[in-house]
Amino acid sequence: MNNAVFLLGLICIALIAGADSDEIACPRQVTGKQYRDVSFQCFYSPTPKANKYSRKFCCLQGSRPGRCKHTVVSDSGYASDQFLERIQLVDSKGESFFTVTIVGLKKEDQGTYICGIGQDENGIKGVLSLSVVEDSQILEDAVLLYAELRGSVVFKCNYNEQGAPQRKFLCKVTEDGCLDVIDSTGRTDPSYEGRVSADVKAGTFTVKMVQVHKLDAVYYTCGSDNPEESKDTPKFDLRINEVTDIPQGSRLLTPRPGGSLSAQCNYNPKKSYTEKFWCKLEGGECNPIVKTDGYVKSAYEGTVLIHDNSTSGQMQVLMTNISSKDEGWYWCVMIGEKHDQTSAVQVRISQENLPGLSGNTFVQVPAGDPAKITCYYPCRYKSAEKYWCRWRNDKCEPLRDVEDTQESQLVTCQTEELVLTLRSVSEKDSGYYWCGVKDGGRYGESITSRLIVVEPSRGVSNVNGRANLGGESRNVQVIVTPASPDGNKSGTVTAAVVSVCAAVLVVCAVFLFIRLRRRKNSDLVSVGSYRTNISMSDLDNNTGKENPAVIDLQETDISRFEDSPKTKKKGSRENLDYSGFLVNSVTGNPEEQVVE
Repeated sequence: MNNAVFLLGLICIALIAGADSDEIACPRQVTGKQYRDVSFQCFYSPTPKANKYSRKFCCLQGSRPGRCKHTVVSDSGYASDQFLERIQLVDSKGESFFTVTIVGLKKEDQGTYICGIGQDENGIKGVLSLSVVEDSQILEDAVLLYAELRGSVVFKCNYNEQGAPQRKFLCKVTEDGCLDVIDSTGRTDPSYEGRVSADVKAGTFTVKMVQVHKLDAVYYTCGSDNPEESKDTPKFDLRINEVTDIPQGSRLLTPRPGGSLSAQCNYNPKKSYTEKFWCKLEGGECNPIVKTDGYVKSAYEGTVLIHDNSTSGQMQVLMTNISSKDEGWYWCVMIGEKHDQTSAVQVRISQENLPGLSGNTFVQVPAGDPAKITCYYPCRYKSAEKYWCRWRNDKCEPLRDVEDTQESQLVTCQTEELVLTLRSVSEKDSGYYWCGVKDGGRYGESITSRLIVVEPSRGVSNVNGRANLGGESRNVQVIVTPASPDGNKSGTVTAAVVSVCAAVLVVCAVFLFIRLRRRKNSDLVSVGSYRTNISMSDLDNNTGKENPAVIDLQETDISRFEDSPKTKKKGSRENLDYSGFLVNSVTGNPEEQVVE
């Protein structure tokens, strides 16, 4: 029993000794032609720092797997007698790889080699097999690709196109065949959705994979629907360095409709990057929306912003006014001269109607007047840090003239507001202003308000719910006086104003009616027990003229009570004067007066 346990222990030790380390990646197979030269690279993790400055070596493996027979080359300049003046090891510390070159290959150079970091093979090491062939036909070795965990990697496929362009693809080699990852039409396997993009050019098909993880460490190959084009396509051996100190941000963001999102993009601050940007993955391509150098895509003006802290290696991307068209996959991209890093984030609109920041979307103010922009925040942001800032392409300038108020008569905090006051605005104050919250230096939800300062004579027309400003139509709400987020309160105030206006109109109508009746009755006389519109001059003259100005007065037919035949009533000059008074009363002529 004890012998069996001891034997099992020896087997485990042997297996462990022969295993490759995740902190170094060397090609599994290297093939060279006899009397020619061959070279290969071994990549190593820059974490910990000791890897960069420790000894690099390659040795010939002995009879025991994972054990060196003797060293053949090291970065100190040492070379064994077998490879004297034929072998060289160069360490590229800044790029975390070393290169081994052998010239004048001999048949006896063929064998298994161990390359590693440290004083012996007990440290970080990788195992490779070197083959030396005599004929001119050399089998294509797999191209070694080494990527950091949650980093990115690029597959470049070259084709000798024959005839009409054919569909190109990158596939993952499995036991059951080759599974297409992405093709030149943009069609992507669901397991890689949001993590791969494709660039198609004449004779070249390039695929970028981001947010790589351990399961991606397999063989890949390029292909074409034309078999003749697929003969010489390369095979890739992807290895993943799982040792990383870069924290991973959220891969799924669920902002509310009309709300905002905050994406956290982390990177290694010790590496230098020439370009950093945020892009949306569409049609297999990821075109930048905003960059740290100040570039902003025109369709996103005023609604997207990058906060980059190169000291801590943290980049935050903020987007406001989120709608269904913003759903999809986005990439945080950091591009360097020798390396880059990309992380993927999916945006999906939340179905929950959670309370969030609200306020003025659009404010127009005449030049010289003060401007007040109001931002309302719910209870959950009561203890968070609130701010106003003015949006620029490359930053958001903090503003200090801010008032934080709360209506004391209400027991809830739903009416808490953050008011930005700008005194005596001018045209230079026009632009986008952001209201937002942050906690511990990290930016959270935010909203955008646009301020337009115009000449005092210029107004705003609101047609079909769109504000028309000098011929420019935008789908925004025109608000000059800040609106309260409390719907009931707003409805109550509106109802009260309408009721007061209606009461004033009724009083004015009654007053006008009584006044007109009094004017009318003062010109009527009684004949017997009947009232008529005949004036005193009509009684004296027995004649009159028609009064065409009075068309709505009700006449009393006296003839039906007498035996005399019906006669047509004639109007008098006095009636014409009275009619003129009525017309002037209706039209509001201040010069027309009645003498009692």
